[in-house]
Amino acid sequence: MRPYAAGGHMSMADTTTTKDSFWKGWLRRFLVLLAPAFLMCFTAIFFGPLDIVNSNQMYLTFSAGSIAPAFGLATVGATVVIAAVFALIPGRVRGLAIGILLGVAVMFYVQAAFMNGVIGTLDGNTFDWHDFPQEAYKNIVIWAGVLIVLIVLAVLFPEKAKTVCLIVCAALFLAQAVALVTTWVPEDKSTPNYQLSGDDQFEFSTGENIIFITLDQFNPLIFEEQLEADPSLREYFKDFLYFDNMSSCYSFTFPSLMYLGTHQYFDTTVPTREAVYNAWHSDQAQEFYDILHEHGYEVNLFMESNYAALGAENMIGKADNVVEAGDLVVTPLFFEFVLDMSLYRYMPILLKNDFCVSTGGIVDISTYEGVKKLRINYDFLSSLEADGLTLTDEHNVFNWYHMAGAHFPYVVDYDGYLCDEDETDRNEQLHGYLVMVGTFFEYLKDIGVYDDATIIISADHGYFECFQAVGMVKLSGETRTAMETTSAPVSQEDIMPTILDVLGEDYSDYGTTVFDWSESDHRIRCTRVWGYMTQYPDVDWIGNLDQWDAEANGFERYNVFGVFYYDGDRDTILNKERYWYNYGYADRIEPLYDSFY
Repeated sequence: MRPYAAGGHMSMADTTTTKDSFWKGWLRRFLVLLAPAFLMCFTAIFFGPLDIVNSNQMYLTFSAGSIAPAFGLATVGATVVIAAVFALIPGRVRGLAIGILLGVAVMFYVQAAFMNGVIGTLDGNTFDWHDFPQEAYKNIVIWAGVLIVLIVLAVLFPEKAKTVCLIVCAALFLAQAVALVTTWVPEDKSTPNYQLSGDDQFEFSTGENIIFITLDQFNPLIFEEQLEADPSLREYFKDFLYFDNMSSCYSFTFPSLMYLGTHQYFDTTVPTREAVYNAWHSDQAQEFYDILHEHGYEVNLFMESNYAALGAENMIGKADNVVEAGDLVVTPLFFEFVLDMSLYRYMPILLKNDFCVSTGGIVDISTYEGVKKLRINYDFLSSLEADGLTLTDEHNVFNWYHMAGAHFPYVVDYDGYLCDEDETDRNEQLHGYLVMVGTFFEYLKDIGVYDDATIIISADHGYFECFQAVGMVKLSGETRTAMETTSAPVSQEDIMPTILDVLGEDYSDYGTTVFDWSESDHRIRCTRVWGYMTQYPDVDWIGNLDQWDAEANGFERYNVFGVFYYDGDRDTILNKERYWYNYGYADRIEPLYDSFY
C-alpha cells in the first residue's frame, strides 16, 4: 500500500494523478455524450427551424438557407456545451447522462412525428391543454416512461448503452437529414427581396396628412367598455364622429387588410396567390393610389405585407415604402423566436405554452440589411417617445398603420408599452393601444399637424363578442367638444370612397362614403366568415405557420366562406354568425379554392 505524506494528507503527486484521472474520465464521457447531445440539438436547433421554414415558404419572407449558417453554428456550440456539462456526472452513474440525453432526443422526434395531433397553428394564441386533458396527460406519461426506461437501462448496462445510443442517434439523424434534403426549398435569388420599410413612420407633411389606423379585433363593444371603464380616454377621441354600426367585410385579418387596401373582394374561385395578385393589380386599386400620388401624397403602408398582399411585391406602384432589402440578419430576438417556434413543435403538450409564438411576430421581427423593418407596432409608443415626429414640406403624407389592438399575443401593458405576456391581458392591451393612439395624437398636435389632418380609425375585423368593426372619422379642420356617435348603417366598403371624397374626387365607382348614410336608412350589408364544412372538399393550405409540417397533420383547414346579409345593427349580425358557428348555417356558402387559415 502506498504510504500517505506526513499528517495523513495526499501528496502533490497524488492530487495531480487524481486530477488527471478525473479529466481523462471526463474526456471519455464527453466523447460518448457528443452523439446524443448532437441529435438533441440538431433536431431542435437545426432540423426543426429549417424544416418548418421549408414547409411554409409561401408564407415566410426568408428561406431556410438564409438561417442555416447561424443555426448550424448554434447547434455545434450547444452540442459541445451540453455534452461537456453532462460529462461532469460521475462515472459511477455514467449511464445516467446517456439515458437523459438520448431520451430527450428520441422524444423530440416522437413528439413531432406522432403526438402533435391535437394542436393547431402558430397564430400567437396560447394552446390550452385543458381542452384535451387526456391527450396532455397521456403525452407526459409517455415522455416520463421513455425517459425512465432509457435511464434505467443505460445505468444498468452502460457499455451496451453506448452502442445502442450510437445506432439510434445515427438512424434518427439520417432520417431527418434525408427529410431535410428531399424537401429543401432553395433560396430564390432571381427576384428581389421586397419589404415594407418603417423608416418614415413618424414623418408628416407641413401640408396635408391623411392617417388611417386599423386596430386588430377592435369592435364597438370592447371600445365602449374601455370608455366606460376609463372615461379619460374620451378626451383622445373628442374630435371624432363615432360610427357604432360599421359592418366588417371579413372575419379575419386576411383578407380584410387586402380588401381595405384594394377595395376588392377576395375571389374564392382561383388560388389565393392569384386572387391577391389580381386584387392589388385591379384597376380600382391602381386608380386609388394613382389619385393619392397625383395629389402629392407619399403613401406608406405600415403593416404586415403577408396578411395584406402575401408579399410587398404586390404593393409596388401603390406603396412608396416598398424597398428592395438585403440579406436576412439573424438577430438574437429573431433567433429566440425561431427557436421557440421549433421547441413548440417538440415539447410535450403540457409545456408548449412556454414556447408559443405568433407567425406574424416571426415575420415582423425579421430584419434585413439596408432596411429598417417595421414590427407589428407593439413598441410603437416607446419608439414614438424615443424618435419623436418629423416634418417635411416635400410632399403630403398618407400613412396607414395596422396595430395589434385586442389581438393576441398580448404583449402591451395598460399604459401602452411592450411587456411580457404574463404581465397583461386582452383588456389591458386594448387600453394600452388606445393610450398609444391618443398619445400619438398629442404628438401630432405638438408639431401642428393634428387639426388639419384627416384621421380614420377602424379595425380589420371584430371578434366573437361583436363581429362589427369600430369606425371613427375626424376630417381636416373638424373639432368637437365631445365625441359624437351615430348608428348609421355604414360599412368598411365606405372607407376608400370616404378617402376619395376627402381628396375632392368622384367616388361613385367605389360606392358610398360613411357620410352618405343616416340612422334612419335601411341597408343590406354583407360580411364573410371562414369555416369548415364536411360536405365541401378539403383544400390545400398556404397560410399561417404550422408547427410540424405544411400538411396540417390531419387538422381541418377552413374550406368555405359563410356569407351573411343583414339589415340591422351589431346584434343582428352577431346572432347570424353565432348560428353559423353553432350550426353551420349561412345565407350563402362560397367554397374556397385553397385556404390561408
